[in-house]
Amino acid sequence: MDVALLRQAVELARANGAEGQLPFGAVIANGDDVVATGVNTSLADNDPTAHGEVVAVRAACRELGTITLAGTTLYTSCEPCPICHTVAIAAEIDRIVYAAPKEWVPDLGTPFAPVLFDIQAAARQLDPGRIEQVELPEAREPFTAFLESQR
Repeated sequence: MDVALLRQAVELARANGAEGQLPFGAVIANGDDVVATGVNTSLADNDPTAHGEVVAVRAACRELGTITLAGTTLYTSCEPCPICHTVAIAAEIDRIVYAAPKEWVPDLGTPFAPVLFDIQAAARQLDPGRIEQVELPEAREPFTAFLESQR
């Protein structure tokens, strides 16, 4: 089931990129049941925290009427940045499964402070058991489609 839900996150990212938004998507599931989805709305909302994972966490918490998402898994199209990883920890999400490693993310024309990569590495060291990658060949496609749409 991990692969199917991860593919759903990648498809959300692809569709969001096709709309001119940043190509990131996320799905929060409890077992096989999707609780909520999210896409990056940073450009549309002028909000640097509106990452797909954060949007999905907010939607899942509203849907369930709680601030804890214990027992759920976050599936994300790309390796979570420090903001998203920290939000998943704060929400008590059990697992994070991602498709594209951060090294696959091209310059998308938006600022991303280099210090965030240092914070990301620290977050992974502090929370090593929660996060894992499942490789999907199609995980690069949202970035390619987004860049093509910007030409």
